[in-house]
Amino acid sequence: MDFTLSGESKMMVKAARDFAEQEIDPIMAKVEEEDALPDDILQKFAKARMLGMMIPKEYGGIGSSALNIILILEELAKTGSAAAFLVAFCNSIAETIYNWGSEDIRKRFVPPLCDGSLCPAMAFTEPGTGSDPTAITTTAKPDGDYYVLNGTKRFISHGSKKGYGVFYAKDETEKVTAFIVDKRSEGYTWSKPWALMGLAGQDLVDVFLKDVKVPKEDILGEKGKGFHILLRWIAGERVQQMAFMVGMGQECLNESLKYAKERMVRGRPMTAMQGFQWMLADMHASIEACRWWTYRIASKQDEGGDIQVDSAALKLFVVPAIQEVARKALQIHGSYGYCKDYKIERLYRAIAHAGITASSTEIQKTLVGSALARS
Repeated sequence: MDFTLSGESKMMVKAARDFAEQEIDPIMAKVEEEDALPDDILQKFAKARMLGMMIPKEYGGIGSSALNIILILEELAKTGSAAAFLVAFCNSIAETIYNWGSEDIRKRFVPPLCDGSLCPAMAFTEPGTGSDPTAITTTAKPDGDYYVLNGTKRFISHGSKKGYGVFYAKDETEKVTAFIVDKRSEGYTWSKPWALMGLAGQDLVDVFLKDVKVPKEDILGEKGKGFHILLRWIAGERVQQMAFMVGMGQECLNESLKYAKERMVRGRPMTAMQGFQWMLADMHASIEACRWWTYRIASKQDEGGDIQVDSAALKLFVVPAIQEVARKALQIHGSYGYCKDYKIERLYRAIAHAGITASSTEIQKTLVGSALARS
């Protein structure tokens, strides 16, 4: 494959880097303190042409590629901010609704996700299930022209923000169906946000559905085929999450180089010492391997290929590799790396998330191993 980035891709990388430096880095102290992103951040992302990336222009999108989303996320991730996740989230959910929705659904729900006027959500996880669709307890019962949803969803990113969410529930046939739910519907409530180790502003809440009415025409895709939609979304989410990890890993290396060049030991910078040179070399090699594999899977997605197994294998490789990069970066910084005054502390906490979210490392092993066994 040709790894040379196009002129368009290079422009997007530069725009994302400038956005991160001008709009995200300066507010990170406030975001960490308040555990909230600014209310106007979605509009800023839309103005910077980072939303609706894979959506055709007639629906308000950019008409770009999965690879360009990855490139943007990699730059935004260097801030260690949940803002990068929000960009990934809005793009992936808009793509999901576009791919599976009727023409009416596309026209009603996709444009607001491209212009930043509404914030989406994706709701599958429950208190008793994370990866097993058979364990879902949220129900959807037909009632005339509506379905009535009841249940509790856990760890729903931006579940409290104005907009729509794709919610998964068992219909009257006991099969999982995807519904588009207005987050301001009667009977829709939410908890206070969960306090997280890192990723301040992620706005992770529990959502409570009590007799929430959803019009039958707002079923996404085919009735009873919701889990297929979810699996396809998760595959794309994994690739985007790994781009987030690559960006943070690169920033760990950047911060380590900066610190090691300035830190003097017996009259010489740390970078003059072979032990630290070897650590930096290992970090660089790991990041490059993770980067190019991530780009490859994104390119395969653009080619229309199935990335279910590939994205799971990618995550198996990238997560421990970048977490080891973060550990080395902390060691290079010494005691200073454990101080909130240094960026590495925030990056270290944010990088810790990846092995347990967007399906765990153990689930990835099962997906890849079972696929190999069937082949």
